[in-house]
Amino acid sequence: MNIYGDPADEEWFVGHYKATGQKLNMGKSCVWLKTLDDLPIDLIGEAIARSPGDSYIQIYETAKGIN
Repeated sequence: MNIYGDPADEEWFVGHYKATGQKLNMGKSCVWLKTLDDLPIDLIGEAIARSPGDSYIQIYETAKGIN
């Protein structure tokens, strides 16, 4: 997931997470949950699907100054 490296994806994720009605407890690169039942599995799946491998690599390389 590109949530940490892509501000647009982070904004999308935060907005959609809040729409679940659950409190978002998120650090720079992780989301903390108290129980597995708190996991919004459909949202996590959608966030992963929004981040194809090529996109993730491009964001990583840009952040590292590789390209």
